[in-house]
Amino acid sequence: NTSLISDTILDLCGLIFKLVLNPTLGIADVCSNVINIAVFFKMGLGDGVTQNFFILSISDCITSVVAVTNSAAYILQHTFTSAGETIQLEIQRLYWATVFAVSFPLNVSTITTVVIAVVRCCCVAMPLRVKFVLTAPRQLAAILISSAAAIAVLLYVFTPLEAIYLKNPQTNKTYLVYIGYRWTLYTVFCGTIFFTSVITATVCVIILSVNLQRSSKFREKTASGTSNSDQDGRKETRVVKTVVLVTVVFIVCLIPHFLFSAVKIFISEFSQRGKYRNENQLFLMMSETLLLLNANLNVYIYLLFNTRYHVTFMAL
Repeated sequence: NTSLISDTILDLCGLIFKLVLNPTLGIADVCSNVINIAVFFKMGLGDGVTQNFFILSISDCITSVVAVTNSAAYILQHTFTSAGETIQLEIQRLYWATVFAVSFPLNVSTITTVVIAVVRCCCVAMPLRVKFVLTAPRQLAAILISSAAAIAVLLYVFTPLEAIYLKNPQTNKTYLVYIGYRWTLYTVFCGTIFFTSVITATVCVIILSVNLQRSSKFREKTASGTSNSDQDGRKETRVVKTVVLVTVVFIVCLIPHFLFSAVKIFISEFSQRGKYRNENQLFLMMSETLLLLNANLNVYIYLLFNTRYHVTFMAL
């Protein structure tokens, strides 16, 4: 075993991430996203911005539920060590099932965030044309079709999944290991999705930030502060700020997950059973923490920069 991280250090990190950080963030995420879902639904889903943030809140909420379940399985696995072998194997089955399952809502959240950023970027570049081209139903179609395609690929990847039982002769314990799924396709697909999403989102953030700075300077010189056009401009600025901040948080928190997918492509031993399995496990924990942090921060961004959200939230 040439792993750089010892089993002792991994167990310590597991206690920090899976016992404290991730469950806390996960429960907070579920609560905040349930609030987001209720607020956006009450605001009405007629416009594309509210509709897309509503979808993002649903997918983030599902991701959080899966993550909390994963942490619970990890805690049970390391707490009830004296439980029967059958119970231990079922807990392991639940743990690994959630590891694979999180890919589904995570891809939907990724696609939705990118669509939100691209649409707002197009609104800045072509404000007159986008209103009639990128309507709310078309934005919804883009999210649903792209998400359905991603889910179809993941289902194809996991269809041949098979569980086998391996016994450690030193500890005489039986461990559950999943084999048979299309590993190469999975790593390439996830790596491509995350790489494309990060690059696209970064370009959109740059364009939106530059436009935000220009429009701010222009209003300082020309706006009186009371005209309808000035009020519309301020409303658009708040929307752009919301999109930029949500996208920036998304990029920062997704980078470790992207690196995780990239490393798996180039280092075959960076896997569940490879010699770098401890590093693999630690990376999973850290990636999960940042993904949960991403979903947790959105509610504060909405409260600070979305006036309609703030008013509706206070009225609940």
